[in-house]
Amino acid sequence: MICTSSLFSALLLAASTIATPLTSGGCSTEKALLTLPDGQDKLAKQTGPPSFALLGAGVQNYTCGADGKYAAAGAVADLYDISCLGGTSKFSTVQDEAYGLLKDGKASCISSKLHLELSGKHFFTPTASGTSPVWDMRAVGPKGVQGKTGAYVLAAKVANLPAPSGTGDVDWLQLKNVEGLLAKDIYRTETRGGQPPASCAVGSGPISVIYTSKYFLFGSTV
Repeated sequence: MICTSSLFSALLLAASTIATPLTSGGCSTEKALLTLPDGQDKLAKQTGPPSFALLGAGVQNYTCGADGKYAAAGAVADLYDISCLGGTSKFSTVQDEAYGLLKDGKASCISSKLHLELSGKHFFTPTASGTSPVWDMRAVGPKGVQGKTGAYVLAAKVANLPAPSGTGDVDWLQLKNVEGLLAKDIYRTETRGGQPPASCAVGSGPISVIYTSKYFLFGSTV
């Protein structure tokens, strides 16, 4: 099967207050719920449906430090609406299926093979404190959201939780709004991949490591 290429696919090749539930796929987010491990106290629980339930598929970027350890240097990912999977068995496995496609070099096939709509971009942008994560639906997003000047959120980390699935997967995160109207609270969960090797040769170049995750955005006022 030939899948349509995308900017993210090219990057991969080069790198080897709860609002009314929304959706980009024609489905309510009522069943596309955030779940957190029992007994954990790092990430605050949410009591209702998110404004957006998304799959992120992309790369975590790292640079090699003078100590021979990799340091995080942001991420780039496509965002796909998964609200229509809520309440189905696919909702719990979509991050695994997408990760398998990334490992096979088939990032551009995620939309067609998993029947998901591209609904935004995730990236890091320079700020006064360094770089900060952004979830952006201004250029690509759901009907009624895309094109609006406030359809993004720049966020800051509140807390992290080591991935319950193992040390090879990047941490789960809770973040809060700094700028934009897309969300007040953001969660990264169900992560797969994204962790760098334990060490690097000082002076070696940056690396990109494939990952997938679920992103839940709460409190949108777009």
